[in-house]
Amino acid sequence: MRVLDAVGGLVELSGKFRRQGPEEEPLTGATAKPGGALEARLAGVLVAALKEAFDRDSARLELERSQVEAERRRVEQALRAELRRQAAERALAHLRLISMIAVGVWALSAALSVWRPGIRAIVPRTLLGLGWASSVAALGCAFAGWRSILKWSADSADENQEPLTATLAPWLLVLALALVATSLLAGL
Repeated sequence: MRVLDAVGGLVELSGKFRRQGPEEEPLTGATAKPGGALEARLAGVLVAALKEAFDRDSARLELERSQVEAERRRVEQALRAELRRQAAERALAHLRLISMIAVGVWALSAALSVWRPGIRAIVPRTLLGLGWASSVAALGCAFAGWRSILKWSADSADENQEPLTATLAPWLLVLALALVATSLLAGL
């Protein structure tokens, strides 16, 4: 608004110098009259003021553009951190469930092996021992995976999704279930 006011004032001022009476002859150049030099200087000042205003506006727009870009990057980084946190929570809940099932399989198979006299034979006892070992290994992998996932969720540079121990834990649990079930069936 100040620039427009200044431009308007300059136009009015130059209009006063331009006005000619009927007896005056028309100007042929900027230096034909003493007012022509003034008009040329005023036009130069006007151009300089406009150029400065445009330069200021373009600098301000560039600053705003860089601030918007920085804000966008910050929001994207926050979104990635939130997604990483949610993925870590899901993985930890998965490992918690695996560890509870592993302990439950071990406890239930121990209780059933005491009540079933056929489990004392060599083959069912070996299968039960392998099932228990597999159940304990699944529990150990779940604990190791828990620690790895906590480390993974804190490190923003690491893009690895899931550690090997966390991937191995459910398969060891499935193996434990199969071995314990086979030993209980063999003991019937």
